[in-house]
Amino acid sequence: MSQKTQSAIQVLIDDRIASNTSKDISASDVREVLTSINDSFNGPIMIYHGQLKARFATPLATVKDYYVNFNFFKQQDTGNPLSSTNVVQLNTTGVPGAPDGTPSATLGGSKLTFKFTVASNVITQLEILKVGGGIQVGETLNYTYFGTVLSFTYNGVITANTASGTSHRFLLSTPTSLSVDAHTEENTLIQATPIELGAQISLSYNEMKNDNELLCLLRQAAQNDADEQQVTIWRVA
Repeated sequence: MSQKTQSAIQVLIDDRIASNTSKDISASDVREVLTSINDSFNGPIMIYHGQLKARFATPLATVKDYYVNFNFFKQQDTGNPLSSTNVVQLNTTGVPGAPDGTPSATLGGSKLTFKFTVASNVITQLEILKVGGGIQVGETLNYTYFGTVLSFTYNGVITANTASGTSHRFLLSTPTSLSVDAHTEENTLIQATPIELGAQISLSYNEMKNDNELLCLLRQAAQNDADEQQVTIWRVA
């Protein structure tokens, strides 16, 4: 099946999957439409955009996220809000005086949008709807709910490859509950652009070094530390 433009696919849908008043739509008609869509939109998928700054000298490595496609990274354990392995970790689940329900909120401008479930004064589930806006790994945002200050710590989906964040290698997480392969050199494309560039580059590495491990470092001549880069990650399979 050949690739088709969006308008050509719409024509095919209208022709093969009409109102079906005469009940003549066949399985072959449906397969033809779905195969055309699959053939036409199977290019690289952008799964991440953010800013990475490696540690070369004194400051710690930093990760700021602007867009995350959670289908390709670790998932939030919604039923365990206090877990330190979550994308977003809650400091407490007790909310005395709060009614049962499922409230939602956005914090830090557009950095974090979430909803949680309250039952009998306890937060039983925390679902992350959206992250972005330059939220930084390790950043904590507070939200007061019925007198209780809830602290949401962003652990992120990409982290520096040491507990102290002192590496120019970054770990890309993967989902455990979805059928997604590891991030590898064969299926992961890295696009990196310096935030500021005012001197000769002395070191520059932007590549998948190992499975799920991104080597990301930019250093200018006469600089004692690494520089921040905008990084976009694409998956091709």
